Amino acid sequence: MVLVATAAHELGHVILLGGNLMSRDTSDHEPMTDLLTIFLGLGIFTANSAAQFKQFQSDRKIGWSMQRLGYLPEPVFGYALAKFAVERSEKKPAWARHLSANVRADFKNSTRWLDENPNYVPMAKPVA
Repeated sequence: MVLVATAAHELGHVILLGGNLMSRDTSDHEPMTDLLTIFLGLGIFTANSAAQFKQFQSDRKIGWSMQRLGYLPEPVFGYALAKFAVERSEKKPAWARHLSANVRADFKNSTRWLDENPNYVPMAKPVA
């Protein structure tokens, strides 16, 4: 999962920076690169890798750790994936079942909000 997420992010750099669509000096080029992975259809991997929670237990220790990967938090991935689905007229996309529990919850909440508030978030106009 993390390997594909990392490769997707790096592919985003190739597209945005290599295609002169964005400058490396742009302050938000890293978050934009993560958002591009969603547009490319690889957002499940980057979203599911955004936060890694691990529990451990040994003879004398019990604990947990949390690690972040990427530049966007899970709620932002959930919203971006919801917006992607709405733009594609996907009411209940089959791919959403592959989202981690946290991202799936954010995705569902965002989808509901987008459905209830279409005037706040204009839809993209088709490219002619």
